[in-house]
Amino acid sequence: MKFLFVANTSWSLYNFRLGLMSALKEKGLNIVFCAPYDGYAEELRGRGYEYIPIRIDRKGMNPLKDLKLIFNLYKIYHREKPDLVLHFTIKPNIYGSIAAKLARVKCINTVTGLGYVFIKEGLLSKFVKFLYKVSFKFPEKIFFQNKDDLEIFLKNKIINSENKAILVKGSGINTDYFSPNFCERIKKTKTDFVFLFIGRFLWDKGIGELAEAAKILKEKYPSVRFWLLGSIDKGNPSAIPEKKIKEWQNSALLEFFGEKSDVRPFICRSDCVVLPSYREGIPRSLLEAASMGKAIITTNSSGCKDVVDDGINGFLVPLRDSGALADAMVKMIELTGERRREMGRHGRIKILEGFSEKDVTDIYSKTIREIKPKLKDVAPTEFKRG
Repeated sequence: MKFLFVANTSWSLYNFRLGLMSALKEKGLNIVFCAPYDGYAEELRGRGYEYIPIRIDRKGMNPLKDLKLIFNLYKIYHREKPDLVLHFTIKPNIYGSIAAKLARVKCINTVTGLGYVFIKEGLLSKFVKFLYKVSFKFPEKIFFQNKDDLEIFLKNKIINSENKAILVKGSGINTDYFSPNFCERIKKTKTDFVFLFIGRFLWDKGIGELAEAAKILKEKYPSVRFWLLGSIDKGNPSAIPEKKIKEWQNSALLEFFGEKSDVRPFICRSDCVVLPSYREGIPRSLLEAASMGKAIITTNSSGCKDVVDDGINGFLVPLRDSGALADAMVKMIELTGERRREMGRHGRIKILEGFSEKDVTDIYSKTIREIKPKLKDVAPTEFKRG
C-alpha cells in the first residue's frame, strides 16, 4: 500500500511528521512525500522515503498559480494512485483536497493553525473561508489541534458536523529527544536571566509586544537578556521588516540568533521560554520547552493556552498586552530557582500525559486503520533522530 504525505515544506514533514511516517513505514507501507525542495528533502530521502518535488507558493494568492497547483497535484495523485493522501498546511489542505477528489483518492487533512487570514478579518479572510468550505467536503477526516479552531470551522459552516473532526494535541513531541536530561551536559555560562523566543519573526507572534516588555524589564533588570531563534517569513503579510529587527539588535534590546537545526542547547541555557502569539494550532516551541522542563509564558489565546496551566507550569497573559507580559516576566524572574524548576517539572508531566509523539501518532494510526481496515497492525512509535 502507498501513502502520500503532502506539505508546503519538506522541513515541516521532517520536524513534525517523521514519527507518523516511520510508524507506517515500519509496517511495510510505501511512504512517499511531496513538498517543495529544501535541505530536509535529502534528510527524508536518506531515510528511505521516495520524494516527489512540487512548487507551492506558500503566501501568494495568484488564482492562476493556485489552479496550476491543483492540476499538478491531480497529475501526481492520478499517476501515483496512493491508497491515502495526508495533507498538512493550508494550501495542500485546500487544493490537495480538490485534487484528491478529482483523482478519486481518499485523503485526510490536518489544520495546524489558522494563521494571518483568520486574525485579520476582511475580504481575504472571507475568500479563504469559502475555499475551505468548498474543499473540506472531500476529506475522510480532518484533524484539528485545538477546540477553538474546530469551533470556528463549525460556526462558519466550513464543516457541517463534528463527525469528520478529530482533536489531536499538536504534532507530537519526541520526549526522549526533548528531555531535561539533555541539559545535564549543557550549562549556562553566565548568571544573566534569559527569556527565549523560538518561532518566525512575525508581528502575529507578538514580537512587538515582546520588544516593548523588554524595554520595561531592562529598566529594572538591566542584565536580563532576550534571545530570539528563527527567521523572517518573507512574503507573509505579518513579517517584521529586517530594518526593524536590526534596530532592536543594535539597541541591544533583543538578541537574534537566526534559525537553528537544534534548539535544545538554547532551551537549556534559558530560564524561561516565552511566546506572546495571537493564535496558534498548538505551539511547537512551547511543547519542546515544557518537555525539557522549562517554565513558559504565553498568551491566553487559541492553541497557546492549551499548553499552560496558569501558575502551575507557567503564566498566561492577555494577548497584545505588553504591560501584562512585562509583569509576568518580572514575576518569573522573582520566583526562586526551585519554584521555576518545579514549574518545569509540571510542564514535563503535562507533555508526557498527552502531547508526546507516541500519543499523537496513536490517534492518527487509529483513524487511518478505520479508513483502511487492512492496517489493523499499525502501532504508534517514536522515531529516533540523528
